[in-house]
Amino acid sequence: MTKRNPKRQFLASISLLILILNLFSCTGGLEAKLVGEWKGSDFLFLKTEGPDLVATVNGGLDQHLHSRLILKENGTYEKFVGEYDNGKGTWKVKNDQLITTSENGNELIYTLLKVTGNELITNHEVTMDTPSGEISGKITLSYTR
Repeated sequence: MTKRNPKRQFLASISLLILILNLFSCTGGLEAKLVGEWKGSDFLFLKTEGPDLVATVNGGLDQHLHSRLILKENGTYEKFVGEYDNGKGTWKVKNDQLITTSENGNELIYTLLKVTGNELITNHEVTMDTPSGEISGKITLSYTR
């Protein structure tokens, strides 16, 4: 008959509890909050470099206000502007970031500023080539359900 070591049993129980808590940590809860369909509700572009291109910024706002982002439970996403497909791929959450990888392998990292049951606010760095030169800045995107 084997003798049980209470100290070893206690440490094993604590280790198992910590493992279980990590599996069900807030990241899982955050991912669950993100799953579903989001509609563009606001757009803010803060330019850091490049020419002033009001038409480009206003075009981005108009597109975003007519956009939908669908984050599926299976880790895939779809983006639409109006009824037009605007990309699809996979998504994941790491710390306070939503990371999307498009079907062609482009990765985009959004910082999650606010996530509730009805509101999602992100921001990310962007650089675009335009006929007037390169423009860089940060875009804050707001979504609602």
